[in-house]
Amino acid sequence: MQAAILRGIKTLEVDEYSLRSLASDEVLVKVLSCGVCRTDHLIFNGEVKVKFPIILGHEYSGIIADVGSKVNEYIAGDKVVIDPNIYCGRCEYCRKGKINFCTNHNALGVTLNGGFSEFSIVPSSQVYKLPSDFNISAATFAEPLSCCIHAINKSRLSAGESVVIIGGGTIGLLMTQLVKLRGASKIILVEPIEAKRNFGLQIGADFSIDPQDKKLDELFRDLLPDGADTVFECVGKEETVSMSFKYIRKGGKLMILGLSGKKDELKINLQKLFYNEISILHSFLNPFTFSAAVDFLVHKKIDVLSLLTNKIQLEEINSIFHQDKFHITKSQITFNNQEAA
Repeated sequence: MQAAILRGIKTLEVDEYSLRSLASDEVLVKVLSCGVCRTDHLIFNGEVKVKFPIILGHEYSGIIADVGSKVNEYIAGDKVVIDPNIYCGRCEYCRKGKINFCTNHNALGVTLNGGFSEFSIVPSSQVYKLPSDFNISAATFAEPLSCCIHAINKSRLSAGESVVIIGGGTIGLLMTQLVKLRGASKIILVEPIEAKRNFGLQIGADFSIDPQDKKLDELFRDLLPDGADTVFECVGKEETVSMSFKYIRKGGKLMILGLSGKKDELKINLQKLFYNEISILHSFLNPFTFSAAVDFLVHKKIDVLSLLTNKIQLEEINSIFHQDKFHITKSQITFNNQEAA
């Protein structure tokens, strides 16, 4: 089969790859679509360490081609989406329900071969069945959406709260829709790209602001004189996290979703935190939220296909990792065998 194999930092080759035999509790998935995530870019650039060679891609969906001898709940032909995060269930963190901190954690497309390939071997525990007529491209958004659901749950966002979302990429636009569903009273999206700001307004934001606007602070004072109850930082850069603190009210919360580079650091005024009781939260992975994400997608509660702005074939994959992706919301690798999309 053909696969995009990362052989070293910035060395990604589309080549033939031979699959091993299925274990009894595994399924073989014919990959039809796989999203490209910021994590993939960080791994490609050497900012997240992995063991080479590795097949990346952890946002993927497809059709089951074969099943192991002990797999009874799925059959060949089932349309499925994959939760890439595999937890052991035995370590101290797993036993306490904090599975995203599993000391034996593996992830398809990060520590194990993933979806940038024509076929992928997947533990049956990681497979979620989809309706036969469900759009396979939409299914690949289940993984990032599940991470957003974990973040909004952890933020304890209540109906009636005001929200600022920093960043209008995939995560920011998913969060925009989720906080609207949760009952946020006022949603402000901060994003430099006009097309993304406009789309944010279409899907739930009440206001969208360009962070490069010279009257940025004045605009915020008019919209939220006391600041926002909750700010979701969805970029993962030092400057955007620093910006977030400017727009949180006393007693407010900052939820940082954006994945930063390993060299990014933050300087915080501790006295300001003390006097204003600002809570700083982080969200890591998607513990117990993948099923909810699939349900949101299947029942069309979240618009994801409008976020998809770039589709390419596997052999073109290097173009994604070398181009200016600033104007792209979400890229997907598709396959010539995508007859079920």
